[in-house]
Amino acid sequence: MEDWARKTALEILGLALRLQYAVAREDLTGLINTLRRIENKDHRTRLIIMGYKRMGKWIDWQVKKHGMPLAIVKPNRTSSRCPKCDSKKLEETGYRRLRCSRCGFEADRDIVRKLNIRKRALKKLRINPPGGALTTPTAPK
Repeated sequence: MEDWARKTALEILGLALRLQYAVAREDLTGLINTLRRIENKDHRTRLIIMGYKRMGKWIDWQVKKHGMPLAIVKPNRTSSRCPKCDSKKLEETGYRRLRCSRCGFEADRDIVRKLNIRKRALKKLRINPPGGALTTPTAPK
């Protein structure tokens, strides 16, 4: 588990460095604490807790080591708000598919979550380019 988290974090940072992107991740402390409070934890729950915690630790360490920007965003409602119009009116249209009844945006719920994390990270890093790329403030155009 430790080796996997370290190698995955290094791969993420390598990609971010090559593309001159900042790194954004969810703060999953609340989820980890909730899972810890479960009295009869099965093996799967223990692995989930270890994986989230280790991955976050290694990503944070690699970011600090390379001096890159990092945005840790709250996970609240990242998959229940429309990333396009910010509406709370997302409806399930199929397995893992969400559609906004206000603007018509439709995507897999993981894509919705990713776009909302990106949006929050851009706001947190105060980066607002026309394309909205998660680039560092000093990155060349």
